[in-house]
Amino acid sequence: MKPRPNRSTEGRANAAGRPVLYLGTTEQNVISEIRPWVGAEVSVAHFKLKRKLRALDLSQGHGQSHLKGILGHLLNKTPMSREQKEKAVWISIDNAFSQPVTRSDDMADYVPTQILAEVFNNAGYDAIGYKSQFGEKGLNIVLFDPDDADVIACAPYQVTAIEVSFKEIGNRWYRAENKKSSASSKKRKTQKSTKSTI
Repeated sequence: MKPRPNRSTEGRANAAGRPVLYLGTTEQNVISEIRPWVGAEVSVAHFKLKRKLRALDLSQGHGQSHLKGILGHLLNKTPMSREQKEKAVWISIDNAFSQPVTRSDDMADYVPTQILAEVFNNAGYDAIGYKSQFGEKGLNIVLFDPDDADVIACAPYQVTAIEVSFKEIGNRWYRAENKKSSASSKKRKTQKSTKSTI
């Protein structure tokens, strides 16, 4: 249940070969994070921290857009305060960590968050937490040292349903009918019908 040293795959907060431990605060979000299908069987382990950790919570601006504040200042031609700039940066960082990825995504897309995770670790943090896109209550946790927690229980689960929510995010497009080909098509139909009546 822990990544093997020097054998870990690339992830949002780690480069290949550098193991970290990805955890979550709810069973719902940890099962959802692996993108299962209905009927999939997964195991969920419960971990206990071995020591008090210094953690950085990146979830404070979750669901917000950093552009909203910036655009307002640009349109009004007013300077942003240091606090407003800092808030916009932390919102961007949370969004970068929370953004769902798929197996088809390029691994290079992980580089910015991998660098940030390394910066946080070098600054003395043992863990980071960021919001999961799968459920409002869930928080994803990354322990930079997998040995900071031990498995205390594990149970098998089966995925029984997947709920999909969606919203339209762009303008709908419509196919334009080609008038020239439509007119020639009507002409052919007329000729055919004339021949059939003779």
